[in-house]
Amino acid sequence: MSNPIADRTLPNGLRLLALRHGITPLAEVRLHLPAPCPTRLDLAESTLLAASLAQLQDAYDGVELSAMADIHRISVSASSSMADLESLMAALAQVVEGAPIDLEVARGQLIAQFRMVRAHPDIAVRVELAQHLFGDHPATFLLPAEAELASVTELRRTFDPRGAVLVLLTSADPEQMADAAEKALGGWRPAARSVPPLPPLPAIEGGRLALLPRPGAPQSRIRLRAQALTPDDDRYPALFLACNVLGGYVSSRLSRNLREDKGYVYGITSMFDLHPGSGFLAIEADTAVATTNPALAAVADELRRMRTHPPTGDEIQAARAFAMGSTATRLAPRAAFATALADLTAKAIDPLFLLDFSRKLAAVTPEAVVAAAEEFLTPERFAGVIAADPESVTHPILN
Repeated sequence: MSNPIADRTLPNGLRLLALRHGITPLAEVRLHLPAPCPTRLDLAESTLLAASLAQLQDAYDGVELSAMADIHRISVSASSSMADLESLMAALAQVVEGAPIDLEVARGQLIAQFRMVRAHPDIAVRVELAQHLFGDHPATFLLPAEAELASVTELRRTFDPRGAVLVLLTSADPEQMADAAEKALGGWRPAARSVPPLPPLPAIEGGRLALLPRPGAPQSRIRLRAQALTPDDDRYPALFLACNVLGGYVSSRLSRNLREDKGYVYGITSMFDLHPGSGFLAIEADTAVATTNPALAAVADELRRMRTHPPTGDEIQAARAFAMGSTATRLAPRAAFATALADLTAKAIDPLFLLDFSRKLAAVTPEAVVAAAEEFLTPERFAGVIAADPESVTHPILN
């Protein structure tokens, strides 16, 4: 049997990663296109370009194609049957080389879509959280404003194969699939001038909690972050399991204490929040206004208990089993696996990291988990925002 992975970098700089996955005769493709956005207008242009690219699927029978943009990249998702693979590759070649598009159609669709998205109360909280933690870094650019979208009259952004990554999942031989991708995209020429990546995010200063006034709101939103590790650090798997013990699943400490025992929160979780070159621990909870301060105090108590009452062997094994089982289940669909690989690429993480992560989790010792919890899971390391009625929550603290 052939190698299940073909990993090659073309002379133009494009990395091709083809993997054998599943048995159905379908192809799933994710194309990561670096597109740094140092200004809000850059993000508006990237967002319009991503929305416009979806128009290309109309020219290729049997191909489904969509794209999304953030401050770092444009990510293209495409799929087809194996019988339509040639059309799929032709569509990708047109994506990277440029194609006539209807800018006004894309603008109208985005404006309508973003009006609905902005109506969700958590969107504003996420923007304010980023501003509180990272100041004027482009990470605070979540959605372009309508005026910014309107100011873009032409799309000048071009794509560079240097730093781009194509992930291709099929049931066929990976080397043959990589050959097909190389034939379609090998002629893509590097840009005359490359755009430098965005600066790394500043380190989070622990202890900085800000109250976001929401007069009359019946519910409070707690959004906390702490400096952590990136997946290339050897301690990452141990901290991942410690984070799971704390609040990563329904039987975790935070969930049992704040949700099941005390009834303080509607939902609570701890997780990793990864960005290119940076890794953060996140704790997020939604609670009634009356229980906001008790919920914060209980979160701080559980963080302290990670040191005074370290994770037990049973807790660690349960967190490990959940992590490995949920990952296998979540990534079983070909489309989900392709998206996960591309998302790692977008965070400056080698996508092949995912293929070895379960083995690394299995190898973590209880002592390593306890050490990671003691070093990283303390109240004073966390900062963030509390969106709440200021009449009920005046000075939120986490200590």
